[in-house]
Amino acid sequence: MLYEVYLDAIRNREQRLSKFKDNSQDRILSEASSRWIKYHPSSRIGISVGVDSSWNKRSFQGFDLYVVDAIAVTSDNTILERRWNDDIGMTNEEQLKYKAMSMEAMVADHSADLADIVSVDGSLISRFVKYRRETIFEIINIIKNHDNIIFISKTSDSTTQFYSFKSIAADIYYYNHIGQCPGFSIPIENQDYSNYTSVIEIYARLKECTPIIKIEIPQKKRSDVKEEEIKELLNILSYHSVAGYPYCLKLAHENCKINSEDIARLSSIYGLTQESQTRDALNE
Repeated sequence: MLYEVYLDAIRNREQRLSKFKDNSQDRILSEASSRWIKYHPSSRIGISVGVDSSWNKRSFQGFDLYVVDAIAVTSDNTILERRWNDDIGMTNEEQLKYKAMSMEAMVADHSADLADIVSVDGSLISRFVKYRRETIFEIINIIKNHDNIIFISKTSDSTTQFYSFKSIAADIYYYNHIGQCPGFSIPIENQDYSNYTSVIEIYARLKECTPIIKIEIPQKKRSDVKEEEIKELLNILSYHSVAGYPYCLKLAHENCKINSEDIARLSSIYGLTQESQTRDALNE
């Protein structure tokens, strides 16, 4: 089967790649270049905090063993706040995601007064799309209490900025293809979810030849955000960054990650290792 897939890819490679290499892409790349402000961040000492969450579960016959956690950690690996919940019962993926988002909001709230910048992993706008209103309002209420909470994504499927140019790929794709110079895009106010809060989005590269990140700044209008403020933000983020990514977010991910081995150990503690799992019959 895979042989046929490989052969099909070889035969149709140029035709499929041409979708991204037509005149539309050239116009979009030109537009992206015109919106890019070259800037080499000057690392400034500051307290950067990363916030992330994780969840995992193992399903048995009629019940689940699950774990959810969230953490706020500084770039020198000092844990400022952590929350967790492990239990046995019936649950589903959406419920665990809601728990994780709620815990993220709580640890961000408790650590914001101790930091210059709190970077929450992932997109705020994506949360508006995916999660229920109670969770969103919990996040929004915390944001309103602090002006130093931002959201950072390594990837994004947002097409807001170049949709009018008939873009096929995400906005971040085009910014990644206009060169390797550090800097940031002109701030854009995303008004699609203004009933929740105003959100300024920028794309930035902290160091030369590193991937672009997406930064969302809530509770700000386009007229409120000055170029010097963005430069100062990038200065703090670049102070402790590795390969162009804030180190505090990397630490947050590593500290809160719940993998299959963790669930297996917890199953052993609860004496559930001999219980049949829901997919045992498939050897998965």
